[in-house]
Amino acid sequence: MGEVYHGSSQSGITRLEPKKSTHGTYVYATPYKELAILFSSRCGDDLTYTLYRENQNEPWKLIERIPNGFTTMFSNSSSLYTLDDLTFKDIQTGFAEVVSEIGVEPKKEENIDNVYNAIKELANQGKIELYTFPNRPNIIPNDDSDLIQKEIDQCRRDNRQISKNTFKRLLYLHPNLLSKVNNILQELGLGLYSKDDLVNIFEEFVVKQMLDISQEQYLTSAIISISNIYPELLPLLQKKLLILDKTRDEKINYIIDFLSMKFPDIPKQYVEQVKKYYLNDDRSFNEIVKEIINEIKKLTAMETLVSQKIDPDVAQNSILIIGPIGVGKTTTARMISINLNMPQISLDNREQLKQFYSNEKSFNSFKDFEFYLTGSVLTSLREPCIIDFGAGHSVYENPIMFYEISKLISKFANIVYMIPSENKEESIEFLNSRILGRNNRHLISMPCNEQLATIIQYTKDKSPEQISKEIIDKVAMNSMKEHSPKL
Repeated sequence: MGEVYHGSSQSGITRLEPKKSTHGTYVYATPYKELAILFSSRCGDDLTYTLYRENQNEPWKLIERIPNGFTTMFSNSSSLYTLDDLTFKDIQTGFAEVVSEIGVEPKKEENIDNVYNAIKELANQGKIELYTFPNRPNIIPNDDSDLIQKEIDQCRRDNRQISKNTFKRLLYLHPNLLSKVNNILQELGLGLYSKDDLVNIFEEFVVKQMLDISQEQYLTSAIISISNIYPELLPLLQKKLLILDKTRDEKINYIIDFLSMKFPDIPKQYVEQVKKYYLNDDRSFNEIVKEIINEIKKLTAMETLVSQKIDPDVAQNSILIIGPIGVGKTTTARMISINLNMPQISLDNREQLKQFYSNEKSFNSFKDFEFYLTGSVLTSLREPCIIDFGAGHSVYENPIMFYEISKLISKFANIVYMIPSENKEESIEFLNSRILGRNNRHLISMPCNEQLATIIQYTKDKSPEQISKEIIDKVAMNSMKEHSPKL
């Protein structure tokens, strides 16, 4: 029975459980104590350091690739865990690492007060060769140009298309490579970077640091690297750095403004509503930031969904029926479907909808699911259909969610809002008496359906047959208007 070692910035671990990473879901360890100490750093990747040896008879070479990088990477205390090697195997990860597919209980824990001091001691003992920036072995280019190919290779391993953004973080940490990166971008027919772009990139990483203080963005290293190449940018970089000293409310405003620039078509008043909501939130800054990040991820997914193209024939000839609970949407849709010989889809029929969405996705709220369901159905249509919505599928309290769903729904020509009468109070009273225990006040009071509708159909004192006939006539009139010559 042999021993292997696992280094971690976390102390007091009683059982190491497999975690998902590049190579799979494993517990990682190494037969070399010196490597375990290096791997107990708080951060680090290929752009910030290089670790290798040319044969097993020489010490590992540890090379700092950015100024001040090691001070940042190894500025933590850590623990070195000794493990039995029974469950570990070598899957050739590229380092002298071994992995276990099952959890492992440590035999022993050794505390390291300062990882960087421990690394310097390893260097003094000849167990590693330590190169601090800008020193390096001859095999590594002085200009770090080898890192360009590393980024390209990583992009291909991840099955991502090479884009301008592929090199954003590379230039942030290694701005001296700007000309070489631009040569590659030019060959690919992509947009080029200017030195002024470095200020915007720096601001983005300052915001990332503010959003998650646990993820080190190497701000000190970047400001040194950029200002060494372009000293005239230093005052601008220092100004961006002041973001971190702002008050809680100023940071929230700044973050929302900064992130909203990714979605320039969202109306300004919606962004201001979001700000007002979070400025009145009593939760901690970190809790609010976590929610904002999740909302941005959700919004990105929404944008991807609603931006999909819809067949013009489907958009022009389908009929979408929206309205409150109990107004008769499904019954009316069925009659229209029969009369026009068109398929009917009901967004409340889960069995019917399984062909349009996956149950594997998880959602933070039922409203998120309703958005995804509605979007998935409307973007998956291959022929004109009659679609009756559930009462909530077209009504959203969140103004940005409503804005996104309206971008999708507005691609359709025939959006029928069914409501008992023009008088909202009368409609509420009528529907609430018709379906006991269900209150339509909120659904009718919200302006969403009225804003979406291209056709409004009043239903009080009308039979289902009469309602369906009137809708068919209005849709035909809509179509005539659409195709009539413009004077």
